[in-house]
Amino acid sequence: MIQRKQTIFLLLVIIASVISFFFPLAQFIGAKESIVLYVQKAHSLVPDSAFNKNTYFSLPLLSATGFVILFSLITIFLYKNRKTQMQIIKVCILVEVIFIGLFFFYYVNTLQKLTGATAEYKTAVFMPLIALVFLVLAYRGVLQDEKLVRSADRLR
Repeated sequence: MIQRKQTIFLLLVIIASVISFFFPLAQFIGAKESIVLYVQKAHSLVPDSAFNKNTYFSLPLLSATGFVILFSLITIFLYKNRKTQMQIIKVCILVEVIFIGLFFFYYVNTLQKLTGATAEYKTAVFMPLIALVFLVLAYRGVLQDEKLVRSADRLR
């Protein structure tokens, strides 16, 4: 049945991930370079900057976010196959953790070295964390449903 609490959590994962496309993750304003990092791009605020030429810089962030959106949407409609749902949610949790680690350990360090400034975190930096919490809650909901079905099968 599609009207379960994990469906709501998965919809909230999709909403949080889509919101991250519209707001910047972080801003780096330094003496040499000024860069605003989005999920889909890293935009230099300095005109004619050499940094603007790199179009594939934020492709891993875009790929991870797109993966989570797509597979969360697919998972909503796999309500008849709870084991597959749990496996897909586990993979989405792993992708979100990789996204968060990649952002904080690679992108922030790289852009801090490039600009010579510290990161100013913006609104969208919290969206992957929120999506991760909702994915864990959705996993717990599917797990509870699976336990409920198993206990009902035992009683028959």
